[in-house]
Amino acid sequence: MNELRIVRGTDICLYADDEPLFGVTSFTAEEKPLFHEVYEYLDSKPCDRIPQGTKYEIRIGMMSLFDHQLPVVEEFTLRLTDGDVTYCYENCRVVGRRTKTEGSGMATEEFTVKANQMEKQVAEDE
Repeated sequence: MNELRIVRGTDICLYADDEPLFGVTSFTAEEKPLFHEVYEYLDSKPCDRIPQGTKYEIRIGMMSLFDHQLPVVEEFTLRLTDGDVTYCYENCRVVGRRTKTEGSGMATEEFTVKANQMEKQVAEDE
């Protein structure tokens, strides 16, 4: 399982369908393998696991003031650029949303997003 976690940075840009996202406070993306479990007749334990690719679970925290930037109904493409490297998550859909408030801090929204595939692009210097 690979994990991409952005803790802080001013050179990082995050886009949802080519629209920049503002007020992002945290970003975590995990790559998880998918398996299809094969069962024998009348057995409750799988006898084999067949790899079915990978899925991606993304958690985005943003200030509550900017919480209407992500499309919650339709699928979208999420793009993260860090200098010369771009991570492009395809077929993203919001599957969860949680409001967090801290005593003296700001109110934030935490979105859980599922994606089907990710493509890493590196810009070449010429």
